[in-house]
Amino acid sequence: MSDFGTTRPAERPAEAKGIFGGIVVSNEAICREHYRLVIRLAQFPPSVPGQFVQIGCSDIEVEPPPEREVEWDEGRSLPALRAPELAAPAALLRRPFSLGGRRDTHAGVELDIIYRVTGTGTAWLSQARSGKRVSLIGPLGRGFTLPDEEQTAVLAGGGAGIPPMLYLGAVLAGRRVVAFCGATSRDLLPVTFQSAGEEGCDPTRPAMTVAEFARHGIPAVVSTNDGSAGFRGMITEALERYLERTAGADIVLYACGPEAMLRRVAELASARGVECQVSVERAMACGMGTCQSCCIRVRKADARQPPMAGSPWAWRLACTDGPVFRAADLLW
Repeated sequence: MSDFGTTRPAERPAEAKGIFGGIVVSNEAICREHYRLVIRLAQFPPSVPGQFVQIGCSDIEVEPPPEREVEWDEGRSLPALRAPELAAPAALLRRPFSLGGRRDTHAGVELDIIYRVTGTGTAWLSQARSGKRVSLIGPLGRGFTLPDEEQTAVLAGGGAGIPPMLYLGAVLAGRRVVAFCGATSRDLLPVTFQSAGEEGCDPTRPAMTVAEFARHGIPAVVSTNDGSAGFRGMITEALERYLERTAGADIVLYACGPEAMLRRVAELASARGVECQVSVERAMACGMGTCQSCCIRVRKADARQPPMAGSPWAWRLACTDGPVFRAADLLW
């Protein structure tokens, strides 16, 4: 795996991770399908933007029922068993969530998780109320490498890919940063959109339009496919216009979102010689490299070297080698 080129190595935390029990502080709907979950833990290892956690989306307080034998005739239903796992679907595997923010307080560590309800696990999580106990593993994965002081960080987050950009923006507060947020429509935008207040202004020009970035002094561009908020069109279209206006600037591009979006961002960066880091999404059963379910193809610096000697590419794992990769190293 090659390094991140011209960007300096981030001050990475020690390879500390573990299983932690936390308490839900709040869990509120922020748009039609997204929620913002705040979990407080007594302690949590150092983390960086781009890392993630695996959350158990089931009741950790519930004891499994004792084993017992039952009489059963073929064709008869099984209501007498009263087994909850048969009565309704349950999330047996932990679910991966990007860190959307972190605060170290006198009361402990607070983690922000912004998630979209898409299935059994996230549906259960959306019902977790304040005071609920949750179990999580983390911090996991490889995070973003920070830019040099004189470089401009351009953050691009699409839909569920916005949370790690919020964390990165908070860490880079006071630096040169511009953010882009995209969604299908305004009611699927997991941030607080506020009008720039100028009629006829170019919606692709960064302004204090997203409260979560504005509190750190970071201007942003919002795009929606249907034009219900900000620029009408794809986030990559708005980003392309910005890159055209700032041609020659010393930029490091960071992106997270759907794979089609990441591919286009990588193309824009490559065409302009801009360094680009992307956080990829893959199905993850364990998050720690055990299940091998999150494979992704990466270019090798030397085709003669193992693994897969003689091949110009090799498989890597999004959970341990990523989820952040140098865009130029990925084979989409």
